[in-house]
Amino acid sequence: MNFANEDLLGMPLDLPDIQKQRRIADFLDAETTRIDRLRQLRRTQAATFEERYIAAISELTTPGISTAHARNAAWPWLPEELATARLGYLARVQSGVTVHGARAEDPEDAVFPYLRVANVQGERVDLTEIKEITIPRPMAMRSMLQPGDVVMTEANGNPDNLGRGAVWYGQVANMVHQNHVFAIRVDREKLVPEYLSALLAASHGRRYFRFTATQVGIATTSSSKVLDFPVPVRTISHQAAVVGEYEALRSAADRTRSALTRQLGLLTERRQALVTAAVTGQFDVSTASGRNVTEGVSA
Repeated sequence: MNFANEDLLGMPLDLPDIQKQRRIADFLDAETTRIDRLRQLRRTQAATFEERYIAAISELTTPGISTAHARNAAWPWLPEELATARLGYLARVQSGVTVHGARAEDPEDAVFPYLRVANVQGERVDLTEIKEITIPRPMAMRSMLQPGDVVMTEANGNPDNLGRGAVWYGQVANMVHQNHVFAIRVDREKLVPEYLSALLAASHGRRYFRFTATQVGIATTSSSKVLDFPVPVRTISHQAAVVGEYEALRSAADRTRSALTRQLGLLTERRQALVTAAVTGQFDVSTASGRNVTEGVSA
């Protein structure tokens, strides 16, 4: 709906006297400042929680990373005694399809769902929106995901988030992946996919990709750098035990994040409802604290 200037200027307003306007303004200044302070405290709490979560999974996946005195010569954030192996000895990287709108039609063309950069969100795959691509079947087969693949993006605007990966469990059949998404296919006899995903989420993965990143505008990596990633040498049973603890930490972290996000949402709703109630005269600001005006806001 569009309003002409004359319609807006001609709109009737319930205008209280100037003293009441000042009382409303003073009341809203005090109450919105209090709510804004609570929102900032929640944001600080969320940031502190994320730091502690990263510290916990980092010590779990690479013990001594925050306490060891002797450091690895090649990777100075790792403890010296931690033996590592190049990821290329334990996995291979599969390349994805390039989206090319000018490509000529092919008799073997078919429509496939494809995983984009936007779908890879840190430790999870977001399938809220799935795009489709029309490509020849042989091309699709070369870039089709398999359950157990670890997917990660080659670029990120935040260098600290570069290299974070998630395990693909085959949620969508015949899913191919974009060329800007790496699919790491591990040798299951040597490496547990979830263990690799945990390493990428922890300080070790973040520091490695920040340390080796190429940055012109945004931080980027390459398949060769992915294959050079140093993986701690652990038995499969040890990796599985680490994964069990990691998934428990991650589940608890998800619940905490959800609670903090919900609280921030409720504080935002409360602020909006308070302003509306005050300016529309739903309560007397000279006697009210405003703390009960949002009963309609879901708890």
